Amino acid sequence: MSAPPDAERLHALDAVRAGALLLGIVLHGALSFVPLVPDVLWPVHDVSQHWAMGVLVYVIHVFRMSVFFLIAGLLSRALFHRLGPRAFWRNRARRIALPLVLAWPLCFGLLAAVALWNLAETHGGTLPPIPEETLDAGLNFLHLWFLYILLWLYAIAWGVHAVMCALDRRGRVMQALDRLLRALLATPLRSLALALPIALALGLQPLWDWRGGVPTPGYTWVPPLAPLFVYAFVFGIGWMIDRQRTLLASVERGWAARAAIGAGFAFVCLALAASEFGLRVEHQPLWRWLYALAYALALVGCTLGLIGAGMRFLSAPSRPLRYLADASYWMYIAHLPLVMALQTAWMGLGAPWWLKFAAVVLAGCALLLWSYRLWVRPTWIGALLNGSRR
Repeated sequence: MSAPPDAERLHALDAVRAGALLLGIVLHGALSFVPLVPDVLWPVHDVSQHWAMGVLVYVIHVFRMSVFFLIAGLLSRALFHRLGPRAFWRNRARRIALPLVLAWPLCFGLLAAVALWNLAETHGGTLPPIPEETLDAGLNFLHLWFLYILLWLYAIAWGVHAVMCALDRRGRVMQALDRLLRALLATPLRSLALALPIALALGLQPLWDWRGGVPTPGYTWVPPLAPLFVYAFVFGIGWMIDRQRTLLASVERGWAARAAIGAGFAFVCLALAASEFGLRVEHQPLWRWLYALAYALALVGCTLGLIGAGMRFLSAPSRPLRYLADASYWMYIAHLPLVMALQTAWMGLGAPWWLKFAAVVLAGCALLLWSYRLWVRPTWIGALLNGSRR
């Protein structure tokens, strides 16, 4: 059974999860200012670009989704044991599956319209023929892939739970796993062992684009095995932490050391990706495995470090943070067409890259918060995304 929920700890986890979602707006807001980004990845290319935007995107990508999925695993287990299996699936269908089904066609249509506008703008106001690789791109869950992967992770967790209930009636295997996780999270250095399965999954990924880190699993009905394993693994860590909430205190105590270790390995990976050593990673298996290990260490260190920092500094109840945590779900779902439209509108201006980047992110977040206040929070959309409010 899970420990009784701790309200203060949940405030911290809500805030960190919201931060992971909002960093997605920052990441996508930076892409048009990154040099040499392929059109298939991001079609908007600003006239003012800088390598610092590439560093920002790279570092955010290391930890953002693993932070989100670890917290999702912890909170999902708490919800599963509070509601029971049937009510849990009804809740997830309403809060996760239905928003995906409703939001995807709207976001796809708006993004297609903005992409056509951008294409016309880059060709002097005349729309050229659409590239065939764009027309043949196939399935794309867009930025909403995280909702689709969450449904897979719920199914995997439910299946593992059912199997363990049938085969481990006395709970001995789960108790052994509890002891192992306690030992690994006791110190920052021990917790680095959690990176080994992630490094193995990345290193074995066929045709791995190693500069991109964990591949985005949003382009097929059945997710690729490597990213599904990585996110299922961190989701499972969160699920296991909920079995013994006292482990959050261990994560909190070592937050600074874990964050420093993670940041150090993140910049090691960045240096490899941006230098001539990248040729060795590209062509020599040993360097590829070393890069995979360094990337996994960066992911684990940054993920646990940031969650621990949230536990350390954001546990006190805060009405602004709570409001932002509620709004973050809507903001992330709705942000991509708006961010791309702002980038397209301003891409030809001669202003400095850092000023336009800040304008895109701040204006986008302001408009999204405004729309949340007027059209989401007091309506059925808010009830769908965040549950009923008193």
